[in-house]
Amino acid sequence: MKKSRLLDCKPYNKEEEIMKKSRLLMVTGTIVLALMLLFPALGFCQWPTKQLNIVVPFSPGGTTDRVARGLGPFLEKELGVPVVLVNRKGGGGIVGTKAHLKSDPADGSFIVYSIQPYLSGAIFKGAFKLMDLDYLGLNYFSPQGLWVNSKSDYNSAEDLFDAVKAKPGKITMSIIPNSWSRVGNSVLNDLLAADIKGIPYQGGGKLRMAVIKNDVDSTITEVYGTLASAAGDMRCLAVFGEKRLGELPNVPTINEVMKKMGMNEMPSMSNSRFFMVKKGFKEKYPDRWTMLT
Repeated sequence: MKKSRLLDCKPYNKEEEIMKKSRLLMVTGTIVLALMLLFPALGFCQWPTKQLNIVVPFSPGGTTDRVARGLGPFLEKELGVPVVLVNRKGGGGIVGTKAHLKSDPADGSFIVYSIQPYLSGAIFKGAFKLMDLDYLGLNYFSPQGLWVNSKSDYNSAEDLFDAVKAKPGKITMSIIPNSWSRVGNSVLNDLLAADIKGIPYQGGGKLRMAVIKNDVDSTITEVYGTLASAAGDMRCLAVFGEKRLGELPNVPTINEVMKKMGMNEMPSMSNSRFFMVKKGFKEKYPDRWTMLT
């Protein structure tokens, strides 16, 4: 006669069952705690693509590149995936931004870290339209400054401007297309009725290095990025802002200088940096948009 399976069943042990459930709860709790520690800001949600690519449409070594690299580890911690920087230089930000709009997927796996006024310059040139992009957020602001080599004989903006007038076409300034350096160079030439020769460079690193190596006499570039990268090699003669900066209390504003020299005022000039992505990303992937913002 075939033996019933019921006869093989062990008697119910209430204490053993409680122990099993306790072990299961302990394992489950450990897994949940691990997830909480790994992804605290996302409510256990990891970024859905294998990595986040940040397109920097400028050369390595400039402030935009360095700030983006500094943000990378924080984004990796928040999103739980590798963050990769992609430099696509050229045209004052135009080449990299156009490549993003043309070729990168609109799923948030590629975002662009750009800078104003380069963006406006590109739009003005017809490279793309403002409506082609969604804006994720602003994270950086810095006024512009007038800079020379730290060992330069020009100890003040007045010294530099006097030399500009005394030696027409001889004083040089490193500039970048679409940037405030190009605008400032043009405005100063108009106000001084002189010719500060603009020498074009691609990227803030090369623009500053031209001053450090004495390839040019001066430049106009942002204050905070220059203090961070070349404070010992460059000297600020004036700030293009409405008031003096706490970081440079002895450096006058450009309009203090202009007033002292009996000339018309100059406009304030400052850089701002921000993240943006192809239009449509926000509508197609609202959860990813929320994670990034």
